[in-house]
Amino acid sequence: MSYHCPTCGRLLYDRRLTNCGFCGSQIPERLRFTSEEVGAIDKKMADLDEERAQRQRAADEEVKRKEKGDAGGFLSGI
Repeated sequence: MSYHCPTCGRLLYDRRLTNCGFCGSQIPERLRFTSEEVGAIDKKMADLDEERAQRQRAADEEVKRKEKGDAGGFLSGI
């Protein structure tokens, strides 16, 4: 299926919108995401944001640990 605006022919960059971001004409419902698809996308984005935040927290903790001079191993400080 082609996800282009039927009026101006440009690619629909956000299929959540009801109107084309370029020409402003209404996007037919068959070309837009359903509410279930939007919900799934929102959940996936939230999951990715949480994973990113967890990685950032782990990286911040690693930096703090290295600043203290703790190598993190069993024989650290010897």
